[in-house]
Amino acid sequence: MTLKSIARELGVTHTTVSNAYNNPDKLSPALRERILSYASAHYFHGPDNLGRALRTGKSDAIGVIFNDALSYVFTDHHDLNLMKGIANACEKKGANIVLIPLKQKDNARIQAINAVVDGYILNATFNNDQIIEKALAKGLPMVTTDFAIPHHSSVSIDNARAMQQICLHLLAKGHRRVGIISFPSRQGRQGMSALSAPLCGDNSLMLTRVNACKTTLAAHGIDLSLCRLYETEHDEPHGALAAQALLRDSPAMTALICLSDRFALGAVQACRAAGRAIPQEIAITGFDNIPLPGSLPGLTTISQDAEKKGEIAAGLLLEGKKGVHHDLGFELIVREST
Repeated sequence: MTLKSIARELGVTHTTVSNAYNNPDKLSPALRERILSYASAHYFHGPDNLGRALRTGKSDAIGVIFNDALSYVFTDHHDLNLMKGIANACEKKGANIVLIPLKQKDNARIQAINAVVDGYILNATFNNDQIIEKALAKGLPMVTTDFAIPHHSSVSIDNARAMQQICLHLLAKGHRRVGIISFPSRQGRQGMSALSAPLCGDNSLMLTRVNACKTTLAAHGIDLSLCRLYETEHDEPHGALAAQALLRDSPAMTALICLSDRFALGAVQACRAAGRAIPQEIAITGFDNIPLPGSLPGLTTISQDAEKKGEIAAGLLLEGKKGVHHDLGFELIVREST
């Protein structure tokens, strides 16, 4: 059963049958109902989207590329809100979403990037990944979140200024020995280093936030060789392991700067288990302002609107706007953890 065979059986044109699915306003309600009823009775449920994509060059779908595994989007509070915003914008335009995680098996990676989409949202990705290079090579519209690529649109808060505010807050409280718990600067990197060590990689968000800390602390006379950076996978258990390692290495450390609230939650649990009182013996900061269990101390963090970020990013992509940067606001929220 095809559009042409339905048209032949009903004595109408191929275009008329196509309009029943794609341009219903061009048909009378009675004619459209006649066509749809006949098609449904013969188990035909509409034109092949792949065929339409081949004819028009449009798939009515966007790809969202992110660093972690597929399940990450459904467990990370920030990314859940980001995807909600993207979905809101897609619903308004009648578009679909293809999720493309960078952490997956090679054959799945190839299949994902070969999916037919009209453009991509890059969510704080590792920019040297082969998938990113292939996406860029396609020449499709692209919007980035939390970092920028020349000639493409982007949506982000001022991450450098946000980290500067966190550092200035801790400095005002008298902290001089700090540790930073961070996602990796490049794929596969894990472990501890002195904050004075050179920092390189392809995760622009991580580099922006950590370098802002280094600049701010150094400008206020902090000896970066006595401070530590721990790069690790992004979840609560790895945040706890990082906090344990930092405190073992530097018992005199009095503050942990976490690049996410998930890291901070793990760090709080590790410090409590080690008998370190918060904030009397160790101060902890997060990022994202996600809901935390009421049994934990209120977390000093940066609040940003991830849902709005996703909605604006998808809107820019679906509207075909290039070279536009949308600067979102943020707020430093000071609570009991510092």
